[in-house]
Amino acid sequence: CLKVFAVVLVTQLDRVGALDCGLGEYPIGAECCPMCAAGFRVFKHCTADSSTTCIPCVEDTYTDHPNGLEHCRKCKLCDKGANLVPEVACTYTKNTVCGCLPGYFCSYFGTEDCELCQRYTVCFPGTMVKERGTKTTDNVCEACPPGTSSIANMSYSCTPWPRLKENGWVPGEDGNPSSDSSVTVIVGSVVGTLLVVAAGLTYIWQRKKRKTHVPRNGQQDQTLLSMENEDQTTVPMQETGADPEKTRPE
Repeated sequence: CLKVFAVVLVTQLDRVGALDCGLGEYPIGAECCPMCAAGFRVFKHCTADSSTTCIPCVEDTYTDHPNGLEHCRKCKLCDKGANLVPEVACTYTKNTVCGCLPGYFCSYFGTEDCELCQRYTVCFPGTMVKERGTKTTDNVCEACPPGTSSIANMSYSCTPWPRLKENGWVPGEDGNPSSDSSVTVIVGSVVGTLLVVAAGLTYIWQRKKRKTHVPRNGQQDQTLLSMENEDQTTVPMQETGADPEKTRPE
């Protein structure tokens, strides 16, 4: 009898130690407490006489399902170094969803959202886009078939050379098309810019040359002396020793 009683007692103690709480409840001590709703957390656990006290999550925190948590989870931050930006903002009931910057695709997808983005490959002139990239795949480029080419980035088709030549495009050294008219405009712009710069430098040099030209001391003194002599010969002098009466005409 004692053995049977001991077995029954141990069984009851095990059941108390591992509470079998119902759906929407969580175990705490010897009680099964009601869970808090998504967007809330536990402020005070239930007791035998009171239910669970819940409060809302604060900014930049969340809970996305019914819970018995004492703290809300922190919202995820999208790593700028991995070229990530928030695609869906965090709310009190849902975590942040990260996506890629414009011009990037997700090259590594984690358990919940993207964790690393990579820039799309650019299909340059002489190639065409075989497959357009998606949110999770890169662009696929391929070379134009012989006798054709493309004149812009991300072209979806290649044009036969005769048609390109009609529009002034000629093959370059690398086999890609180049425009005679565009080359002429570029060369003309460069030459014009160089001429304007040269004229400006010449003007500045001449001004500095005039400012720095100062006559030597000997030449300056001689110039001043000759100017004084000219003044003396051109200005009439009146003799102060003569008698005015004698000089008056009769």
